[in-house]
Amino acid sequence: MMTDYAIQTEKLSKHFGDVVAVDGLDIRVPEGSVLGFVGVNGAGKTTTLRMLMGHLHPSCGSMKVLGLDPREHSESTRRQVAYVSETMGLPAWMTPEQAIGFNAGLFADWNGLLAEELLDEFELRGAGAFGRLSKGQKRKVCILLAICQNAKLLIMDEPASGLDVMARRNFLERVLEIVCNDDRTVFLSSHLLSDLERIVDRISIIDAGRGIWNGYLDDLKSGIRKLHIARPVTEQAIAKHFTILRHEQIDEHETVVTVLDYNYAGFSAFCREHDCCESARVFGLNLEDIFVEMVKGGKQTQLHREETVR
Repeated sequence: MMTDYAIQTEKLSKHFGDVVAVDGLDIRVPEGSVLGFVGVNGAGKTTTLRMLMGHLHPSCGSMKVLGLDPREHSESTRRQVAYVSETMGLPAWMTPEQAIGFNAGLFADWNGLLAEELLDEFELRGAGAFGRLSKGQKRKVCILLAICQNAKLLIMDEPASGLDVMARRNFLERVLEIVCNDDRTVFLSSHLLSDLERIVDRISIIDAGRGIWNGYLDDLKSGIRKLHIARPVTEQAIAKHFTILRHEQIDEHETVVTVLDYNYAGFSAFCREHDCCESARVFGLNLEDIFVEMVKGGKQTQLHREETVR
């Protein structure tokens, strides 16, 4: 069954008794894209990943991975999804070389040449038993195994955990270079938003189990601005021109507002209306700032964007 989406969920929910871990989540991941999946601890990210892998059954809603409900995947389809969980490990006695040999016998499309290349590039050759490796080395081993599986879809939970800043940057760029050259789809869950901002083209933000954004990163960044206005201004006055994400009255001399759909024409009209052309300032935000503003804003309305697959 063909689809334009590698992953698609509709009103996906998971309850554990009275606890709602995931609540009506909509995600779209077009084939060949790189999506960053972000949220605070306890937002529902890991539960979502486990449902997408077929390890948990949803309480309600639907999901498709490579065009099918993951619970209906054949063995051959399962081999087309490579997964690296945050807690994934290998037997303590197994070396990276032994792990490669073992996995080579499991996957028909195994890329042995790449595995040998990455053993050296990731500085894992001769590193010894898995149980004696550093946290960063263990992550590299698990990701090497996932990449060389040659799957159509690569799902990674905190892939760069345990690496320092420079190693993280080089490592992630190399991973993306490999998978994107083959037009594979990548789903990354990470707290390191500065890393995601450099490598993803789409972003999905989840808060308290609910999706508050799913779409292109550029679309999100192009519309969100923080306005500093040197006078008190009500939410109602700003809402005439923009969709408000967060409104904060600092004191009687300053209002700070984060808006979702900034445009120059609307801002000019607002400034003329409130006689603040000289005192109002506009600031762009990076992904980390945007995430903080969206979560602090506490908006429960989904900001899902149904755009045409590019």
